[in-house]
Amino acid sequence: MWRKLIREPLIHFLGGALLLFAFFWATGTDRDPADYQISIDQGDIERLTADWVRNFRRTPTKAELDSLIDQEIAEEIYYREALRLGLDKNDPVIRRRLFTKLRFLDGENSRSPEPTDALLQQWLDEHPQKYASSPLYDFEQIYLGQISATAATKIVRQLNEGALPETFRKPLSLPATVERASSPDISRQFGDQFAGQLEGLEPRSWHGPVTSGFGMHAVRVTGTAAGQAPALEDVRQQVLNDWSAAQEATRKQAALSRYREQYDIRIVGRP
Repeated sequence: MWRKLIREPLIHFLGGALLLFAFFWATGTDRDPADYQISIDQGDIERLTADWVRNFRRTPTKAELDSLIDQEIAEEIYYREALRLGLDKNDPVIRRRLFTKLRFLDGENSRSPEPTDALLQQWLDEHPQKYASSPLYDFEQIYLGQISATAATKIVRQLNEGALPETFRKPLSLPATVERASSPDISRQFGDQFAGQLEGLEPRSWHGPVTSGFGMHAVRVTGTAAGQAPALEDVRQQVLNDWSAAQEATRKQAALSRYREQYDIRIVGRP
């Protein structure tokens, strides 16, 4: 009778289950044998060898390759043990690294082909203000010296009422009249602060105080010419960079939206 029972498949199955249970009981209740198997295949060895050659410009010796394999095994063991201990949880450095890596992989998998000239021209036409050359200004300036803004405002009012410019002009080794000057040209002479204040000034009237590194100025714009839109060939690289950055931002937002749709997100204090 016992011999008959021993030959029963069910008995074999139950015996194997008991042995597996005993293994788990002895080595840890949640231990999965497959999770404790580390295999170094030919692809791994070729990768380690290629990394070594890239760094040292020669193939590794047998001892060096054995050391690389031992290091690979050690890293994998510590990696798995760290995961089992939950060391990847609540670590801002690891979290940020995984965030960056997944975003990179998303970008690699959805990289757009090189844009055509027609597409770049369309981008240029849709954003002309970004690539147009600087406006050109004709203006007069009166250097008023190092005075208060209140005093400068009073002088500007007098100029608009008909006072002669020479009444208030202080010596300064810069031109009193400037013609057909771009913002970069004006910045080189009067400084960025001065050049930035010219935009939007109503022509034909005195304005101020307009400040520079020298002090206070009264300024009268006598003419402006709008900046010209450049040809694509003149700004191709800048347009390509901007177009690529916009595509990348769109891809990132689309990927995040796809991920967010799968989550039930709740924020305290918000409906």
